[in-house]
Amino acid sequence: MKIPVNMANDPVPRVMIRLAIPLMVSLFFQNLYSYVNTIFISWLGEIPLAAISLSLPLTYIALSLGKGIAMGSVVLISHDRGAGNEADVQQMGRSILPLMTLVMICFLPLMVPELCRIFFTVLGADLVVMEHIYGFTFWLVAGFPVMGYVMAAEALFIVKGDTVTPMKGMILGNVLNMALDPLLIFGLNLGTAGATLGTLFGQIAAGIYLSWRLQVTGYSPLSIIPTLGMIKYWRRIASQGMFIASSYLVSPFGLILLNGVLIQFGAVAVGAWNMMSRTEMMVMLPIMGMSNALATFISFNAGKQDYIRIRSGIKFFFTLSLGIVLPVMLLFVSFPHMLNAVFRPPAELRELSGYAIQASGIAIVFSTILFAFYGTVQGLKRPALMMVVSFAYIIVLRVPLAYWIGSYWGERGVFWSHPLATIGAAMIALTLLLRLLRTYQVEIRG
Repeated sequence: MKIPVNMANDPVPRVMIRLAIPLMVSLFFQNLYSYVNTIFISWLGEIPLAAISLSLPLTYIALSLGKGIAMGSVVLISHDRGAGNEADVQQMGRSILPLMTLVMICFLPLMVPELCRIFFTVLGADLVVMEHIYGFTFWLVAGFPVMGYVMAAEALFIVKGDTVTPMKGMILGNVLNMALDPLLIFGLNLGTAGATLGTLFGQIAAGIYLSWRLQVTGYSPLSIIPTLGMIKYWRRIASQGMFIASSYLVSPFGLILLNGVLIQFGAVAVGAWNMMSRTEMMVMLPIMGMSNALATFISFNAGKQDYIRIRSGIKFFFTLSLGIVLPVMLLFVSFPHMLNAVFRPPAELRELSGYAIQASGIAIVFSTILFAFYGTVQGLKRPALMMVVSFAYIIVLRVPLAYWIGSYWGERGVFWSHPLATIGAAMIALTLLLRLLRTYQVEIRG
C-alpha cells in the first residue's frame, strides 16, 4: 500500500494535518449516524427522544470496547513499524478482527425482548419509554458486529498512514443512512427502530467498501476465525486496549448515573442533556480526530525514539485545536438556540437545551487539554494514565458535582457540573502530561 505521508521525516505540521483531516471527517461521519438519528427521532416527540437517550450508554459501551481494540492495535502496530518489526506488524493486523468479533457478539442477547426489558428497567426506563426502546435496540445491537468489522478494517489503513480510505467508507455509510432514515422512520412507520435499521444498512455499505479496498491494496480478505497463534497478540492488544477501552467506558457509566439524576427532573431534562451532548460531540470531532492522529504520530516516533518530533507534534496539536475551539465557544455561548433549532424542540426543551449548550461552550475549551493528554499517553504506551484521568473526570468530579449542584439548582445545576468537572480534569491532565514528557526525555537520554 502506498504510504501517503512519511511520519519519520516529513514536516510535523504536514504529517499531523495529513493524518488528522481525514480522521476528523471519519469521526464526524461516524458520529453523524447518532446525530441524524437523534434529529429524526426528536421529531417523533419527547418520549422517543428520552428512550434513545437511555439507549445511548449501550452505544457508548460498544464503541468504547471497539475503540480500545482498534486504537490499541493502531498504537502497537505503529510502534512496531517505527521499530522495524514487520513480522509482528503482519500478525497483529490479522488478529484484530477475530478479537473484535468475539467482543461484539457479546451484545447479541439483548436482541431477546425479555432480556432487553430487564436491562433497560435497571437503567430506569418505565413502561411508556420502554415501548420505544426495543425496536431501536434490536437493530442497534444487530449492527455491532458490522461496526466491529468497519473499525478493524479502518485500523489497518490508519497504521499505513492512509486515513483517506476510512473517511470515504464513513461518508458512504452516512449518506445511505441519511437517505434511509426518513423513509424507514416515517415512510414505513417503523419509528425508533427505523433509525437503527438505517444505520445498519449504512454500516454494511461501509464494510463492503472497505473490504474491497483492502483487497485492491494487497491485503488478504479479513477472517473472523481465530487461531492459537493469535492469542499472544490478543494479549498485547488487551494490555494496551483495555486501558483505552476503560477510559471510554467511564463515559457511558457516568452517563447512566447522570441520567439517573436528570430523570428526577423529567424527560425534558434528559432530552436537553442528550441534545447538548450530541451537539458538543459533533463540534469536538476535529479535536478527537487530531488526538487520534497525535497518538499514531507519537507511537511511530516513539518506536524511533525521536523525542523532538514527539514534542513538536504536541505543540502543533495545542496551536491548531485552540484555533478551532475558541470560535466555537463563542458560538455556543452567544447563539445556543441556533444550534438546537435543528431538533425542532418545544419551548421548554428549547430553553433547557440552550442553557446546557451554553455551559458546554466553557467545557470544550478545556477539553483540548484532555485530548492532547489522551493522544500523548496512548502514543507513548501509557494508557493507564488515560484511564486514571477519565475516571477522575467522570466518577470523581462530574457525577458528584451533578448530584451536589443539582440538589440546589435543579437540572441547570447538573448542566454546570459539566464545565466545572472538565476544568478540574484538565488541570490534572496538564500536570501529568508535563511530568510524563520530562520522564520520557530522561529515559531516551539514558
